[in-house]
Amino acid sequence: MRDYSKVCLARKRSLLDNLSSEKLPEAPMHSTGSLSATRCLVVLLWLVSCTLAVAQSTGGRILGRVADQTGAVLAGVNITLLNEATGVSRTGQTNSGGDYTFVEVQPASYTLSFEQKGFKTKIQRGVTVEVNQVVTLNTNMQIGQAKETVEVTSEAPLVDTTSTQLGAVINDRSITQLPLNQRDTYQFLSLQPGVQSQVGADLYYGGNSTGSVSVNGGRGRANNFSVNGGDANDMFVNLPTVQPSPDSVQEFRVLTNNFDAEYGRNSGSVVNVVTKSGTNHLHGNAYEFHRNRPLNAKGYFDTSKPAFIQNQFGGTLGGPIQKDRTFFFGSYEGRRLVRGFSGDVVAVPDTLERQGNFSEGPTFTGFIGDQTVADVLNTRANGQCASDVSAARGTAPAAGVAYADIFPGNVIPASCQDPVAVDLLRFVPEANRNGLPSYQRQAEFQCLLLFLRPEYV
Repeated sequence: MRDYSKVCLARKRSLLDNLSSEKLPEAPMHSTGSLSATRCLVVLLWLVSCTLAVAQSTGGRILGRVADQTGAVLAGVNITLLNEATGVSRTGQTNSGGDYTFVEVQPASYTLSFEQKGFKTKIQRGVTVEVNQVVTLNTNMQIGQAKETVEVTSEAPLVDTTSTQLGAVINDRSITQLPLNQRDTYQFLSLQPGVQSQVGADLYYGGNSTGSVSVNGGRGRANNFSVNGGDANDMFVNLPTVQPSPDSVQEFRVLTNNFDAEYGRNSGSVVNVVTKSGTNHLHGNAYEFHRNRPLNAKGYFDTSKPAFIQNQFGGTLGGPIQKDRTFFFGSYEGRRLVRGFSGDVVAVPDTLERQGNFSEGPTFTGFIGDQTVADVLNTRANGQCASDVSAARGTAPAAGVAYADIFPGNVIPASCQDPVAVDLLRFVPEANRNGLPSYQRQAEFQCLLLFLRPEYV
């Protein structure tokens, strides 16, 4: 989640400086304590206001109408909303029209109980609320004693008639059980209707990221990402900056059209990610994904399979700090990668050519165009080059003489070779491919990526 403390830090410092520079009237008693309390209160208000100003909602809503068996609405019905995982509860009442509403309901499974004098208590379990979902739950109550209970287990309606938004929700089961090559949560975006991945296109900087998707034909940079209601956008290329590990994500919702008024900024889609939270029971997992090269294919030009050893490991842990009140949840993921890359195929000299023997190739072409070059060859190695050329029955180097006449058979004596070029030749690798003498480099790099994402509720 985004850290808003840095955003408010400058305000906090300037505020403290202003408070400390002002000359406050002396109070008769406890002036130091009152000043400290005032500073702390004002700073706290600044921090809270900064956080609330930029956050977007991830919670859903539960609303409905309560009536009796005849259809008459019931006012003043006491309703309790209980989170089945954490035990945290909220209460409410129906209004004069029998309607009730619970707002900012965090994604989870809930139990609702309806109590009214002269009616049986009704309990409805298994009401699931997803990210930004509006659940309409109308119910009726039967006449009877309050001690009598009617239990109903039901699922949320499949059709949401209260919102015009178009989108889909991907839950934690899909996230953890569907195969992910890179274990990137945003790879699931391509499973939604109207969403097309831009990976491989690489039309612009960052366009090869899994978060770069085209929604309904829009640009890959026109999407808005948020994690737990906080802004998670890279302001430079508009890609997701916060990428929770798949095991720490509870669910996420992709809105592709007709956004509510709380959203804006982008015309593509809204991706709202919600991470898991702690419950009244200690829970977690540990995992390790390993990949190597035995099942990899060798490229057509590769002399061997490039190295590929990848280990992705981590775990999650959540539980209660104080039952029914305070919880914690943390996740960790590490990645170690050793990967090889095949370089381009380049021609290198073979064993004979390293000794100056080019007889296997075509006859030398060209000629000496300047006497200065001829003088260099004649005086090289204290005149030994001219002697070796003469011994091989070659023509003495001079302006206008062809190289094929100076070096018969395409053989250059060692004394005629440039000593600097001979010295640099030791840095040219030997041929490692059959056929035409050529070389292909197999390079490796090692990468260690550690991700620590503590998340608290």
